Amino acid sequence: MIHLLYDSSFEGFLTAVFITFERRYSQVIITPESGHTPTLWDEEEIVYTDTTKAQRVLSKIKTIWGTEGVAIVLRAFLSEENAIENHLLEAIRLMLQYPEANVLENYGHVAIAHIRKAAKSVGREVHRVKEFVRFEQLGKLYFAKIAPQYDVLPLVIPHFKARFSDQEWVLFDPQRAYGFYYDLKEVISFTPAEKNFGKTAQLSDGYEQLWKTYFQHINITERKNTRYQLRSMPKRYWQYLPETK
Repeated sequence: MIHLLYDSSFEGFLTAVFITFERRYSQVIITPESGHTPTLWDEEEIVYTDTTKAQRVLSKIKTIWGTEGVAIVLRAFLSEENAIENHLLEAIRLMLQYPEANVLENYGHVAIAHIRKAAKSVGREVHRVKEFVRFEQLGKLYFAKIAPQYDVLPLVIPHFKARFSDQEWVLFDPQRAYGFYYDLKEVISFTPAEKNFGKTAQLSDGYEQLWKTYFQHINITERKNTRYQLRSMPKRYWQYLPETK
């Protein structure tokens, strides 16, 4: 068995898919290099991300499955589920084998079922993140931390860029140690080693207090329904919501 070790990026995964078909590997496992445990019996190969090769795979997926198919593949990949790369590889094999058939609708196939379930879960998480992100003011900058269940920051950036196009903001995922900064012109990805946004400790007390006061005013004690609140706003999001502190 050949283990293709990639850098955990979507482009790296697509490069590994390209190499699989280019070298006609039949027995292969695509896995993030950071989470791989070497064995004595398997062969290992490092995959170096190649944007040209990745784009060729992405273009092929778009040609056969369309933009919706690309979205499903990306969302499934961002779920970070165990072995999701190999479910996606199996689906792409089926896509090339049966280009005229809509194999993404074949829920009876194990790989397709995993992909569709993962993509659906990520889609729900995207909507939750859009709803629960709270930006807090740091001078002229608006800063927000959110630790979603899935790696959905790349999927919500277009929403916040359109909604807050007239202000500088930072959206940071402390769990995955990376974020995005909007400078009124473009969105730039970063890690804490590159910028200090993730280490900022003092947020605007006035802005945070405003949210707390608003929440207290709309919260009617007699009508409190903790079960409904937990269903509408899962507790894992509370850590970064000013009104729940």
